[in-house]
Amino acid sequence: MRRLSVLATWWLGLLLLVPVGSSLAQSKLDQGQLDQLTAPIALYPDALLSQVLMASTYPEDVAAAAAWSKSNPSLSGDAATKAVASEPWDPSVQSLAAFPSVLDMMGRQPQWVQSVGNAFLDQPNDVMDSVQRLRLQAQKAGSLKTTEQQKVVTQSTGGTTVVQIEPANPQVVYVPAYNPTIVYGAWPYPAYPPAYYPPPPGSVFASALVAGIGFGIGVAAVNSMWGGFNWNSHNVNINVNRYNNINVNNRLDVNRSTTSWQHNPAHRGNVPYNNPNVSNRYDQQRQAGLANRQQGGQRAAPAPSSRDAARERAAQSVQSHTGQSIPGHGGTGENRAGTRGGADQGRNVGGTAGQQRKPGGADRQRADQAAASNRSRDANRDSALRDAGNGDKVKQQSQRAAGRDTGAQRQQAAPARQQSQPRAQAPHRGGGVGGGGGLGGHGRR
Repeated sequence: MRRLSVLATWWLGLLLLVPVGSSLAQSKLDQGQLDQLTAPIALYPDALLSQVLMASTYPEDVAAAAAWSKSNPSLSGDAATKAVASEPWDPSVQSLAAFPSVLDMMGRQPQWVQSVGNAFLDQPNDVMDSVQRLRLQAQKAGSLKTTEQQKVVTQSTGGTTVVQIEPANPQVVYVPAYNPTIVYGAWPYPAYPPAYYPPPPGSVFASALVAGIGFGIGVAAVNSMWGGFNWNSHNVNINVNRYNNINVNNRLDVNRSTTSWQHNPAHRGNVPYNNPNVSNRYDQQRQAGLANRQQGGQRAAPAPSSRDAARERAAQSVQSHTGQSIPGHGGTGENRAGTRGGADQGRNVGGTAGQQRKPGGADRQRADQAAASNRSRDANRDSALRDAGNGDKVKQQSQRAAGRDTGAQRQQAAPARQQSQPRAQAPHRGGGVGGGGGLGGHGRR
């Protein structure tokens, strides 16, 4: 009995583990599901297809690139790829700027892009096998063949047939447009019909639809086409020379002509990985890259302008001469807060002393009196220095001193002249608050 009990417990444990293993197996896409996903792009030229698959692993970047392409309809080819060199997108996404029609389709189908990218990260070999399976099917249906726009090369090695698609002219790339429900003939997976994403209305084709495939206007993309496949080893290759020629700010430092592509989780953004195995490999790096992107996206506080700097220097000059601070420039109890409004409180708003805005209060009144006293003292001192070398002035002053009444009249007239004199005409001491030579004057230089 005890042995039967142990065996029963053991079998129960196995039964409990079966659903877990089954769910993991179901997370893999079968041939019908994979062919459904790759059908819209399987007949693209090899280089373009490889870059679409790479870019699909960065869905947020694809959406941003599609928006950029829509806002810049006149740019395509290598010129467009160079124009987005400063964007924070993955280079595979930047390369698709050369092909507005491709980005337009991907921008309108974000869920499809994410599904293709997830499949390519989790089942790269199966995705590449799906492409080859569909190409052979299109050949049998009579749809895929060499034309003026493309060259189709079929090779068989060790019982495996590989179909390659290359531009007929290496300098010009034509993006095929086709309906998957037609070009592949009878579709073998009724439960998973092929996805069809037609080109946008008004698209211009350089050739008529032949056997269900048409071609848009040729794109002058040479260095932008740096991707490719090693179909036998299931590798996605990068042409290093072409890549470095177009990605001048993000070159590959390798000593060989080709290198294998590696997914960069730092460019994944906010989109998590849907497969546990893929998430375990990449998600920690994805989150670190996302944090770096967010920090890099924060704009630093703007540097003070030359106008603000001039006002600060003028305010410091006033403080050094009068001992009083200017509102909004670091005085006790003042808070400038970095706003233009705070700076304007220290400026002469109307251009005259009578219109200058000043905070109320006894402290400010005492400060004004002290400033006025200093200006009066400086004016009298400058006047005395100017007259010291003038003999006539000295003689006149001696004559005035001899007459008491005349001297008294002179003493009464001097303050009156100082009060009636416009503040703008007062001698400038490098930091006067009022008039054209004050803080407002410095602020406009």
